[in-house]
Amino acid sequence: MSARGSDTAATVLLMESQPVIRMAVYAVLNGAGFNVIATESPHEAWTTLEERSDVRVLLADLDVPDVTDGLELAHKVHDRWPFLGLVIISHHIRHLRPSEVPGDGCFLPRPLPGETLLQEVAMAADRMAA
Repeated sequence: MSARGSDTAATVLLMESQPVIRMAVYAVLNGAGFNVIATESPHEAWTTLEERSDVRVLLADLDVPDVTDGLELAHKVHDRWPFLGLVIISHHIRHLRPSEVPGDGCFLPRPLPGETLLQEVAMAADRMAA
């Protein structure tokens, strides 16, 4: 699976607080051809979104040691940038109802196969490019 959609690779904003997981997910996405911006907090992710107009997908971990978790960030992002694709991941929560993820976003429990992650991120990028 590779980054698809337009002639240029989709830019994915990765918000993951655990450095080892952030580096691993970064490597998977980057290896598939996505342009990846890695952040470790909801605040850093929000600031990045305010500064960059090329982000097509927010990939956010639900389990961050912050006042704002990944799902709350996703709701705020969807309210401000409804065109962004949203993919929420979590190691602790095993299930979210589709209605709990804003827009056409999806929830993926970890651990998950890299191919599944790539497929969902690519579909989110494609939906937002259409």
